[in-house]
Formats: sequence, structure tokens, C-alpha cells
Amino acid sequence: MRILLDEPKVDVSYCSASITTDEGVDRGDLGAPWVDESNGLCGAGIPGVLELVTGTHTGRVSFRVELHDSEPAVDPMWEEVVEVSFTTELDEAFLTGLMGDEFPFPLPRGDYRVRYCAQGFGEAHNSDEAEDSYLLQFWLAPPAPGRILVQTSTEASYWHRTRRTLGLEEMTEQELAEVAERQERGRLRWGDRVPNARLLELVDAGMPLSALTELDVDLEFALAEADDVLHRRIAAWAALRCLDASGLSALPLYETAVHAFRHGDPAPPPFDELRYGWDVLAWSRPVRTRVPAPLDGESTESPQEWATRTLMDSTGRDSLIAVLNIVVCLAYVHGRDGYREAFDDLRAQFPDL
Repeated sequence: MRILLDEPKVDVSYCSASITTDEGVDRGDLGAPWVDESNGLCGAGIPGVLELVTGTHTGRVSFRVELHDSEPAVDPMWEEVVEVSFTTELDEAFLTGLMGDEFPFPLPRGDYRVRYCAQGFGEAHNSDEAEDSYLLQFWLAPPAPGRILVQTSTEASYWHRTRRTLGLEEMTEQELAEVAERQERGRLRWGDRVPNARLLELVDAGMPLSALTELDVDLEFALAEADDVLHRRIAAWAALRCLDASGLSALPLYETAVHAFRHGDPAPPPFDELRYGWDVLAWSRPVRTRVPAPLDGESTESPQEWATRTLMDSTGRDSLIAVLNIVVCLAYVHGRDGYREAFDDLRAQFPDL
């Protein structure tokens, strides 16, 4: 056995950490790592990425990574244990919290079996004082279905159920009631139209996301059916259109964002930070204008402020949420008298919709 990494202070946020071997991979679809539905703690659905769930929501936890010559025995000290298959074409990997530092470690390229082990998972979920720790064990092995080896806490059970598509016969009465309530809210929002599962998950999303239902429900449904690659292309195009129409794209501080959008990419850091786009707007001191708001123009909106929203929205991990928000921004930048033409231009630019 070889220890590849032993780090007692990995910063995690939103109960999330990850192993990555390809920093350029698109991780916008939050459901993609869990596509095989084998477990809810270690998602391997994106090549070169392992999404990890921790008991600690925000804080520091201990991670250890081991490389074994063959499958090791399961140590009874670990309270939650799952296994997945993982392939890497590079010789280095990185462990990182959702918004924390990266910890590189060597990992020879190949096909692996990975065992993700947790201790103190449930306690850390329920108490800021409790400590949880994690072990990842790698060994060369051909691809095989993921599986749950050990499950002891109700918190881990929750994640395992959350990551699966449960049949109605498997659901509790509370889960059945939640499904019925979500479907009813969907009927109130979309009438007789039936959204796909991904859009239905956003039924409770507030403004600006839900505004597209009123502005152009056909476009909303078309975007929900598109894939993540097309989402990113449309988001970048629409964000650049917003910056152009609001006069921001000509200002020096927006140069890196404009460059990224022209290449179909999200805005680069630090535009992914909550306040940075608004700070740039203040520093740049552009001419502020007002346009009548869609649909009826009873109020007026600032194109410059709506264009600013696109900067951080473009960096969102869920590509559908990102593109829906940015398309709403596109409407509000152009206002009551111009948003329909902007939507027509979008459809013309992306005929696959």
C-alpha cells in the first residue's frame, strides 16, 4: 500500500469535495456525476471526476488517499463505505473542496476501483462540533457497477435515496406527497404542458429564472431539452449580447469576460465571485440607461444591471440554470420593445433548439 495524500485540513463547502484529473471538464450538470444511481456519496458519472459528499457542511475535514496493489479488506472502523469505478488518462490528480485549495497527488493513469470510506458522517452533519474523516482507496481493476458496502447513518441513507430515481412503490408517504405537490406547482406554472424532469426540479425557482415562463415558454422548454454543451454556447452568446447591448463590452474591465464569451466559455475568475461583477460595474462608471420592462413596460429596468447578472450566472455549475437565467437577462437588457427580436436572433443563431 502506498499513501498518495494524507491531508487533515481540507476545506469543504456545501458538503462537497472532489477528485479531478481533468481541470477542463464541464461540470455544469450537477446530476451528471450520479447518473449510475449506485450510491449517493461518491459520484463517478463524469470521466476524470469523483464528486464526494461529506457530513460537514462548511469546515475542515481529514482526507487520506491510498493506492493498493489489489482490493483491500474493508476496515470495520469505517461507518459508510461505497465503491465506484474510475478511469484517468493523466498521472496526477487533485483533491479539492468546493471552494477550497487544491491538493495534488500522483495517480498513474489507468482503470481503477475506488472505495470511499467515511467515519463520523452522520454526527458531523448534525453538529458543528463533531469531526468526520474520509479515506479513498484506489486499485487497478476493470470497470464494474458501483455499490454500497456499508451504511449505518440515516444521513447517508438520505443521500443514497436522493441520488436514485425511486419508483412510486419505493417512496414513503412524505415523498409521495412531495411529488404530488411539485406536480401541482408545475401545473400552476406551466398549465397543461409537461416539463421534463430537469425543468420540473426548478419549479420553485424564483425570479429571474421563472420569468422565462411568461416571456417565452416555448423557448424555456426548448432550452430544458438541450444538452449541457449547447447550454454553455447559448449562455456565452446571450451574455455577450447583453454586454454589447448595454455598452459594457467596450469598457476595459470587461475585456477578459468578453474574450471568454466570444469563445463560448463562462466568464473567468474573479467574475465567479458574488460581488465582483457589481464592483466592476461601479468602478467602470458606465452611462446608466433605463428601458421599459417586459412584458407590459409598467416599470423600467437598467440594461447595465441586468447585463452584470450574466457574469456570475455564466459560471454556475448547473448549465440549465445558467442559460435560463442569462436568457431572462437578455430579455430585460433589451426591454419590452426589443426582447422578442433578441429571442428571434437567439433561435436563428442556434437552429438546433
